[in-house]
Amino acid sequence: MGYNVLIADDMLLNRKLIKSVLEKNIEGINFYDAVDGNEALEYVENRDVDLVILDLIMPNKSGFEVLKELKSKREYGDIPVIVNSAVDEIDTIKKALELGANEYFTKPLTLEQLEVVLPIKVQNALRSYEQHKLLKQMNQRLREELKFANALQHTLIVEHKDLEDGVMTGKYVPCSEIGGDFYDCVQTDDGLWFIVADVSGHGVAAAMISSMIKVMFTNCVSIHDQPSEVLACMNNTFYPMISGKYHLTAFVGVVRDGTLTYANAGHPYPIVIRPKRNDVIMLEQNGLILGVFDGETYRDEEQKLEQGDMIFCYTDGLLEPQLKSNERKCFTCEDIHEFISINRDKAIEDVEEFIEAIIEFYGKVDSRLLKDDVAIMNITVK
Repeated sequence: MGYNVLIADDMLLNRKLIKSVLEKNIEGINFYDAVDGNEALEYVENRDVDLVILDLIMPNKSGFEVLKELKSKREYGDIPVIVNSAVDEIDTIKKALELGANEYFTKPLTLEQLEVVLPIKVQNALRSYEQHKLLKQMNQRLREELKFANALQHTLIVEHKDLEDGVMTGKYVPCSEIGGDFYDCVQTDDGLWFIVADVSGHGVAAAMISSMIKVMFTNCVSIHDQPSEVLACMNNTFYPMISGKYHLTAFVGVVRDGTLTYANAGHPYPIVIRPKRNDVIMLEQNGLILGVFDGETYRDEEQKLEQGDMIFCYTDGLLEPQLKSNERKCFTCEDIHEFISINRDKAIEDVEEFIEAIIEFYGKVDSRLLKDDVAIMNITVK
């Protein structure tokens, strides 16, 4: 692939000399000539330029002005610039480098500089820019793929389900394009099953594990009777894949015949609002996170429920301080319990608005400031 080099110098002899040296030492170079600063900028704006060799002292617009304009524009700012001048004062060189010049040389050039130094500087600048453009292309493709992956992930995490035994309302706020939080509920003949899970880290790997959880959870609830068995099944599946690499917490529950049966694998404690009893309960149960030990077992506990009772589940991103928070305060499950207890009437009145209020209260509105993904799910029992 050829390179396009712009030589901006008001002296024809200088341009010819630089051309002849570079043509002799570097293959595949195409040259553009500019006799002043305005012409140099026109070439950059209208042609594909890979390198600018820029004289600092030119008519109409100086090399300093050209350099400043080039580096101020996003579309041209990455093009490497090698400045040259008959002025060899250190302040002049310093100013050019501060404005963004990649390299410099002073005129007149010695024979050694012409034959060795200049070609090496030009070749290094061209190679560096070529690698930079390749990285930009790769990053652009990655951003496009992440955007597509984000859209796919959001199809797996829905915000509302109206099922036979309950209504699910949820909200997911990723801190990056894709993340590892997940929640879902499934109606079976056996009852209303639900899960909230959190994979440590962010990015493609965490999102892939999160997607696997959905498939695995749906399969597990079709063959197991108890949440503890579902967690044990998931643990044995994930252990060979994530042991020592990722942490995976999960809370699994099933509502049937007026009873919530649940098991916890290292996940933050859910909160149950019981409107008829004017009570708010925290489901305190501990269990080892998934994927640490093969063959780990989990235990089931029960909580009686009535029609209208609400089960709030969330991931630990809700407890994390914002990345740019001045207070840097970490919250606790007790803080969540207290907030829900104080505001339970609002939750009963409109659960969607209440979830938004929780997110806003804990400063999770701007995903750019989050340290971790945030997911909140509520199950209202029918």
